[in-house]
Parts: sequence; structure tokens; C-alpha cells
Amino acid sequence: MKESGLTSLYPMVQFKKDTWEIDEFDVASMFLLIGSEKAMLIDCGMGIGDLKKAVRGITDKPLVVVISHGHLDHCGNARQFDDIWISPADQDQPIPGDLARRRRDTWCIAMRTGGRYPYDLETDLREPDEPMPVIHDLTDGMEFDLGGRIVTAYDCPGHSPGEMIFLDHATRSLFCGDALNYNLTIGATSIEKALPYLRRMEALGSEYDGIYNGHHDFRPLGAPLGSDCLPNVIDLCGQLLKGTYSPVTVPSFWGPWSGRPDRTMVCRGRNFLGYDPKHIHEGGEGESSYEGN
Repeated sequence: MKESGLTSLYPMVQFKKDTWEIDEFDVASMFLLIGSEKAMLIDCGMGIGDLKKAVRGITDKPLVVVISHGHLDHCGNARQFDDIWISPADQDQPIPGDLARRRRDTWCIAMRTGGRYPYDLETDLREPDEPMPVIHDLTDGMEFDLGGRIVTAYDCPGHSPGEMIFLDHATRSLFCGDALNYNLTIGATSIEKALPYLRRMEALGSEYDGIYNGHHDFRPLGAPLGSDCLPNVIDLCGQLLKGTYSPVTVPSFWGPWSGRPDRTMVCRGRNFLGYDPKHIHEGGEGESSYEGN
């Protein structure tokens, strides 16, 4: 990539040894894991600024870039890198996604705090001038050896067809992209298909001490999701499958986003789970029109 002049002033925190959360100005979170031989970058955000420069300000080790899923707020800066790994099920998504959509969603997020961010929406969020990276298939159970640090990738479809999660054995951390959140939509598969993968995430619990999702709007930067988040989602999925749930209609976001259709959701504690009423069981009629984020 030619000299960009793009911002690289991302807020970031080293929350465990050689483990960083890079905040894309409240839009998305990227995680940088550094081993003795290589480093791993998990996700590439909406595409604001010069992510590669920020990463290279922390480490010069050879870089493995993995994408949790193909939504536009997780692969926006992927073309700053030579190679990426992503599930084949999400490789039909454009990299990056539509510029107008990316700018609109970024502007809406900035309005939460009056737009006080150190970037310019028109210049720092752009159409890339870099070629497409080489795309490698990311598959269930794949292990990456960073040098004294093994990271295992697992399928976790639901939010997207090819959603992946990453278990860092060295720091006992699980990075889950958008597979889990307090405001979660399972829109790419049926609830019935998604639930076993969420239960597997729970079954892996003896191997991690915290779960870090791809946005920190429901947790502080560098802190994991609360321990209630995953059990609540599993319970809500179970209620949906048994037919014992009580749906609520929730307006989609606020202000500039209020024109989006209202969402049907179920709630438990701090958790809101969006779903397609016609796609709870496998073989149910209809597919969700949910677009991601």
C-alpha cells in the first residue's frame, strides 16, 4: 500500500501479555495476538484508517490475519494485508463492503458521542487502492502456531453462515467475533442449527477465562463479556425451540437508524436475541433478511 496519510490513532489496550484489543473508534474491535515467531490479527473492522500501520507499531513479526465472519464491519481493512483466512461459507461477501453503507453506519455510531473521533469520514474511510488479498479457507479445528502460542479456530454459524471463533490456549481467551453479544441476532441459520455450536462454546469453558466479542459496546475495552451472556443466549435459543418464549418488538437502533424495520426479539437479563420467526427450526419457511453488523 502506498503512503496513505490515513489515521492510525486507534484507542488500544494490552489486556493480557502480548494480547491487544484495538478499538476502531467504537465501530468494531480487532485483536492482536503475538507469539514468539508470528502474530495473529483477528478481524479488520469497518475499514477506518491505516490498520496495518497501527499493527506494525506494535509488532514486526510475520502476520496471520483471520476474519471471524464476512460482514462489512469485520473485513473492511482486509485489503491492507497480503493474505487472510476466512470460512468458505462467508467468502461470497465483498471485501470490503459497500462504501456508502460503511460510511453511513460509521457516521451513525459516531453520533453516539457527538462525532468526536480523530478521523475524517470522507478520507479515512475509503475505497481501497490495494489489490485483493490471497484468501485461504478457514475451517473447523484448524490450529495456528504463533510460536509458543496455539490458536484454534472453531465453526460457530448463526450470526453469519461462516462465523468462526478463536481459542487462544496461551492466555485462556476466546475471541468470538459476532457469535455472541448481549444484543445478538442469529439471522443466517436457524436457531436449531446455531444452538449446538453455542453449546460447544459453553463446553469449551474449562479452556478459557473470558470471551471477547468483536464490539465493545456492551463491555469495557479490554474486558470480557459477562459470565451471564452465553448461558442467557443458550436459554433463549432453547425457549425458541420449545415454543415457550415471549417475543417483544424492539425498534431498530435510534435516530439515524430508526428507519430500519423493527426487530422481533426475546430477552433474558441483559440479553436481547433477534431471530427470524419463520426460521427457528431447520426447514422452517423463509430466510432472514438480516444484513449483518
